[in-house]
Formats: sequence, structure tokens, C-alpha cells
Amino acid sequence: MSDETNTELKPEPRQLAQAVNSFLKRALPSFTVEKCAEAVILTLTSFFDVEHLVAFLWESARQSTRRTRLTLKDNLLLREWETAPPAEIVQREATADSQDDLKLVLHRALKSLPIDSALRESLEQQGCRAAIEIHFAYYTRPILKIVLGLSNPRLLPANEAQDFLLTFCRCCHVSLNGAYLAELDEREGRRESPEVRDRFYLVLQWFHSLVRHLNTAVSGVQSAQIAQTEDALDRASIVAGICLAEIVALMSKVQDSSDLAMADPERQT
Repeated sequence: MSDETNTELKPEPRQLAQAVNSFLKRALPSFTVEKCAEAVILTLTSFFDVEHLVAFLWESARQSTRRTRLTLKDNLLLREWETAPPAEIVQREATADSQDDLKLVLHRALKSLPIDSALRESLEQQGCRAAIEIHFAYYTRPILKIVLGLSNPRLLPANEAQDFLLTFCRCCHVSLNGAYLAELDEREGRRESPEVRDRFYLVLQWFHSLVRHLNTAVSGVQSAQIAQTEDALDRASIVAGICLAEIVALMSKVQDSSDLAMADPERQT
């Protein structure tokens, strides 16, 4: 992200807790990929004034070629199913390691924005001349892409707003990954057999793994080992997503058991 921009948009890192709380209120209690994506978009628009917004949400199925186009009108998200472009379908099946599972790019001109010509023309017709591109993925497989259109490059966020935006996206990335992984495992039948107590054990296991990676990062900071710290934080982020996926699966399991008990009073005796 560039530090050469000037803007009237001034969210700051100290507002991060407020933004995350806003995100969680919108995402809970269902905490699906769709609800998380909706919460990300609506939270962003409450902190940034944008002339135009378009987003794309992909299905969690491995072989899916469909995605949902999301647009904002009068503070409501409108949804439209469409087929993803061939290049993005190929990207979903990529197996190479990637460091671009979260990408945030400031575009001072729309010509650098990697979108189809029809969408670029639509942004231009809306008076957009610059854009913020946010891309969330799970091991190179796209989950959510957001394009915030701006009327002038001078409206691109400056330093503190960039720090706020990037940190907020990192927080949401963990949530999107967790919800995506839970849905993917559910679709592939990997969430059928474990009992509730096994879910608790898995959550504890991944939680302690998360703490271990965070402590490794703290040690790296104390010894000025930048590479060690970055690696530990990257691993902690991945484990946090897995831990969240287990929590989501546990919530679903408990809810299903509760619904079944209410439907069958004899099970409560």
C-alpha cells in the first residue's frame, strides 16, 4: 500500500476495536461465509465514504464455478448469481503456495484494476477514477473480492487509515477463513462423526497451538528476529482460522442437538 496519498477519510488504528465489534454484531449468530462477507462490506462502508461498491463472493465448494455479485444500494446489499470468469476458475484449483491470501491494493487509476472491461466502464459511469481493491482467499482459492470506487485519487486513505484498513482486513480474514473452512468440511462430509466432546478437544488443541505460535512471535520480537516473528504470526493466523472453524462446527453441532431435543421431549428426560 502506498503512503503517498492524501484523504479526508480518517479512520485510525485506535478505532479497530469499534470496527471489529461492528463486524461481529453483523456476522453473528449464524457466522456463515455469506454473513461474514456482508459484515465486512457493511462495516467498511460505515468507516469509508465510497461512490460505488461491487464485491464478489465465491461458493465454498471445491469445483464450484459460480459466484455472487454484491452491490450496495441504499445501505442494502443486492445479490446476483453469475458464472466466474475462466481465469478465476483456474485460480481456485491452484495448488502452489501463495502469500496473496489477503491482498489490499490502492489504485490511483482504474486502468490498473484487474477487472473486466464492462465492470470498469460501470465504475467510470458512476464517476469513479480510483479504487481500493481487497481480496480474501483460502490458500489461493478466492473467497471474497471487494472494490471500493472513489471519485478522486486524493480520496485514497492516507497512512493511519491504511493501517486501520489493513489490520481490520487481517482480522476479518481469520473469520472468513474459519467460516469458509467449516463450510468446506461440512460439504465434504468431514463434520458428521465427531461428538460434541470431541469438538471441545479439537478447539482446545488448536487454541493451545495458537498460543504457542503467539509466544514464539513474542520471543522473536524480544530477540529482534523479524523473520521468526513474521513466520510465527503467519502460522498463528492460519491456526486461528482453523480454531474458529472448529468453534463454528461446535456451535452448529450444539444447535442441532438443542433443536432435536426440543422436537423430541422424551430426549430431555
